[in-house]
Amino acid sequence: MAGTAQATSTSRRLDLERRAFLDLLRMANTLATPEEIARQVVVVASHLSGCEAVALRLKSGPGFRYVGSLGFTEAFIALEDDLCARDEQGHLLRDENRQPVLACLCGRVLSGQVERSHPSFTDRGSFITASTSLLLASHTEDQCLGRTRNRCHGAGYETVGLFPIRRDDVTYGLIQCNDRRMGRLSAEAIDLLENLAATAAHLFQLAMT
Repeated sequence: MAGTAQATSTSRRLDLERRAFLDLLRMANTLATPEEIARQVVVVASHLSGCEAVALRLKSGPGFRYVGSLGFTEAFIALEDDLCARDEQGHLLRDENRQPVLACLCGRVLSGQVERSHPSFTDRGSFITASTSLLLASHTEDQCLGRTRNRCHGAGYETVGLFPIRRDDVTYGLIQCNDRRMGRLSAEAIDLLENLAATAAHLFQLAMT
């Protein structure tokens, strides 16, 4: 019986993924801009994740700004929109390669500065935590997580998932999934969202060439 239930669950997952991705690809044929594609990806990500708040960051100038969101307050989006670190005069901080320094965990995922052996990161470079409270209590500014702005935790979000949208070494953006409940991203959902991010990267590559 257990084997039958597992097979049924796998079949449902694959069917859900197939239908969601086919819908996205069909819609992408009629979407003219990367921003429109981003907003549709947010809808699919919300469906696949089951999280209460979902957003997508897209490359914009030196940083990656939110271009679509569901469930986040306007105040949260406004505070978190600009990831670029700046000095006291408001000038961009740059690394040794003259690239803008991106703040917080979103910045680390977008920059690919992740330690995949760390339990919060996946082999595909995503960041997942079931509880920001427990994470911050046990990993205060460690070398793998770096300095965080703690705004997700401050807004009451426990579950956080950050999925880079990357293809051929080009980073187009990031899918963000938050929820005030703990442990809202199952292994199945994480796999679906990483596949969605890969599909989104392909769509953005087509739209931007």
